[in-house]
Amino acid sequence: MSGALDSLTVTAETSLLEILELFKGSTKDLLLIDERTIITDPHLELLTDYPRSTSAALVAIVKNGNTLVRQNRVASASSKSHKVTIGNRDFVGALRLSQKQRDLIIPALENAIAFKAKGNALDLLLVALVRATIKVDAVDVLSAPWSRSDDSLERERVRSEIKGLNIAALRLKMANRANDGFFSVFFLRKFSKILTWVAVKVGATPNQVTLLSFAIGLYSAYSFSRGTFLATLLGAILLQVSIIVDCVDGELARYTRKFSKLGAWLDAVTDRVKEYLVFLGLAYGASLEGRNLWIPAMAMMVIQTFRHLSDYNFAQSVKIRAEDKFTTPVDFMAEFDGIVPTEREPKGRLRYWLGKIIQFPIGERWLVISASAVIGGAAFTFTIMPILAFISAFVVFRGRTIRTKEMEKKHLKSSLIVNQSDLLGVKASFTRRVSWIEPSILRLIESLVLIAIFINQDVLGIPSFIILFSIIFHHYDNLYRALQNERKPLWLSALGLYLGGRILLIGLALLA
Repeated sequence: MSGALDSLTVTAETSLLEILELFKGSTKDLLLIDERTIITDPHLELLTDYPRSTSAALVAIVKNGNTLVRQNRVASASSKSHKVTIGNRDFVGALRLSQKQRDLIIPALENAIAFKAKGNALDLLLVALVRATIKVDAVDVLSAPWSRSDDSLERERVRSEIKGLNIAALRLKMANRANDGFFSVFFLRKFSKILTWVAVKVGATPNQVTLLSFAIGLYSAYSFSRGTFLATLLGAILLQVSIIVDCVDGELARYTRKFSKLGAWLDAVTDRVKEYLVFLGLAYGASLEGRNLWIPAMAMMVIQTFRHLSDYNFAQSVKIRAEDKFTTPVDFMAEFDGIVPTEREPKGRLRYWLGKIIQFPIGERWLVISASAVIGGAAFTFTIMPILAFISAFVVFRGRTIRTKEMEKKHLKSSLIVNQSDLLGVKASFTRRVSWIEPSILRLIESLVLIAIFINQDVLGIPSFIILFSIIFHHYDNLYRALQNERKPLWLSALGLYLGGRILLIGLALLA
């Protein structure tokens, strides 16, 4: 267990006051575990060893449970004195109190203590936190048995089950993302798990694996650029190897608990660089045979950028708007809090995976790139990719349009969109409900203007592709910073000349 935590085993005699005094008297986060709770060490480590900025509670997915989770946070909890309206989880009986929320937690507990409500102190604590609108991350217990039962025989049975588990295999399974795309889950990650195990054994770091995947991706792009069938076949194989290795860095980080902002940034950015350099390689390889595919290559880069930005911004906007609904405290002594689920009912398995495929995620995209390049060359790739991308976009944006209409007609309470505008002097989004699409539209306008300039001046080729690629990379940097609630330093934005300045400079340079 992490030495950065205090801990307390909560018994039937433990009081809220005791928990409060222990929390107030320390500067460390406090880990609380019910004496009846039986769980695996890897699941407990989800509270102790993961970097957390808020409190967190272990929960298990159960229909009509005693706890409600919305947007990955505990929205409603229960005790002997409190009930949830509709639950979708059970509280497992393990909770981490964050000192970063100290100024919110202490008054919330003091208020709850004054009412002397009946119930287990851990349950009352969770109720007090969520009813005071204090964020408590919900951490799901999956792939292993657990118990929080008064029945000692039941606890002993679960304890015996846990003893029979292969803990190393469980850690590896927990590190593997089960909610990824269809091709990733059922093919790529079957291989990546093996490589993750090897990486653990040799002591590799997540960043080393990311750079290895990047190097393989670069050689894949180089192979495509040679233009021959055998080189294209090699490039296609290497692209699949690259994405398998790319799965390993995240799995390794989760397995070893080695997380960093640099690692997350590297993982996200290198994926984009690899994909777009593959487009460059395909276009250059085609040019060796006298075919000019620079426009479709740049068009695919623009299409993917439009989609990526809209995907991230829509998801984050939904999350931010959902957070706004947690701003009204609920009376601690009210039996029901009236909070109900907002997420849609889970789809059937077939509909779920069809929905994943239609989103055209990276696994499916790179599979199409590899297969189409081998089957019909670069021209076929740049024909089939836009068609599939537009089909995916039609289905996805249809759903997003419906969800957007259901949003409140007000500006997003966040600098997420403004931090990506790249417009000098702009301090607010132009729209309210549809602000999530603004960065994508701005990038589309800028890219189309630049491509038009390149066509007009007849300068299509590697230099024009690299110019557009560099500008798009700049926008991805803005996106990843915005997702971390950061804004690019003014001097760095000014160095990029902002949107209008770049177009003007490039246009004048080509006209000169």
